[in-house]
Amino acid sequence: MTTAQKWIGVLLSLVLVGVSAFNTVLLLDQKDQLETAQGQISSLQSQLSQAGTDISSLKSQLTAVDGHLATLDGQVDELLKLSTAQVDAIASVMASVVYIEVDYYDPSTGERGTVSGSGTIMDSRGYILTNRHVVENATHVTVVLPNKQIYDADDFWTDDFMDVAVVKIDADGLQAASFGDPANLKVGDAVVALGYPLSISPLDGGMTVTAGIVSNLENWFFIDETPYFDVIQTDAAINPGNSGGPMINLQGQIIGINSAGILDAQNMGFAISVATARHIYESLVADGSYSQPYLGIDIDDYYDDISGFPGAEASTGVEVLDVESGSVAALAGLRDGDVIYQFNGQAVTSFSDLLRFLWRMNAGDTVVLETERNGIERTITITLDERPLSSYYI
Repeated sequence: MTTAQKWIGVLLSLVLVGVSAFNTVLLLDQKDQLETAQGQISSLQSQLSQAGTDISSLKSQLTAVDGHLATLDGQVDELLKLSTAQVDAIASVMASVVYIEVDYYDPSTGERGTVSGSGTIMDSRGYILTNRHVVENATHVTVVLPNKQIYDADDFWTDDFMDVAVVKIDADGLQAASFGDPANLKVGDAVVALGYPLSISPLDGGMTVTAGIVSNLENWFFIDETPYFDVIQTDAAINPGNSGGPMINLQGQIIGINSAGILDAQNMGFAISVATARHIYESLVADGSYSQPYLGIDIDDYYDDISGFPGAEASTGVEVLDVESGSVAALAGLRDGDVIYQFNGQAVTSFSDLLRFLWRMNAGDTVVLETERNGIERTITITLDERPLSSYYI
């Protein structure tokens, strides 16, 4: 081998080594780039995954916002309804409130005259709920509707005990009001009284509407010999002529019959609760009369000592003062001196409580009394009788 050939071999070896080294460097560089690319891809994948999580979170937040907006829409709708509730309630019942004019003759005094009051159409066939004192001793009854139509009454019926009456006119297709349920009525609830005070009929100027709240649910009183134990006291103005008209709630339902106001006081008016009046009305419409439920007992508040406070006492029930011989109470086992503290599961702390509960029942209904005699508790079940017209007992 010549010297030239040796150098050529060396040069070729060097070239091959260089190419190999270059390829190695190139491969290493490509590996680094690949690893960098893979890292970037991994980072992008992580970022995409986080973005997906963020999007899901945003969707959840948007769903929650939609729910809140729906709730707010509902609350706004309720507020709008409340803002017009009183107006809507009044509008719903105005066509049912009538003016009643009565020519009367009082046989006990020989007096004749004309008085007026109000009433509420409770049946489209012309049955009108009002007070007994509006139509008592009537010789002629005229009814004027809010649309100024005038009717002579066909007939009327009164309860002998309560201040409730029904007037009937020959009409059909009238707009009738509906009874509400006063069971959940509370002091402070909004109420509205409608009627025709001071003899201002639809022909002269029309109906008067006054608004207020429930002021008291436990007051009671007598006017002459007529008891008012189940009454709603209100600060809404009730003037002469309002008698017999409706007291309504904010649903436009009848919860009471406007019956009395105290002229020497401000903002003290009273309506008979329909809890008592409704079944009297229904009986008068069906039968022309009503029989009050009757136990046959005389009662008064029962006071007991307050434990730990010498000399202090509280009314905790009603004491039976007397039991009528042969009455349903006597036959059921009630005795003088018994203390009644529950009536059909409702606490009785005064005689007015018991009367309210009793007068919301009908003759023939069964009641359960929880009583105490000489420290021993007794449960007594009684089927209510019909009240005799002139009975001293309840």
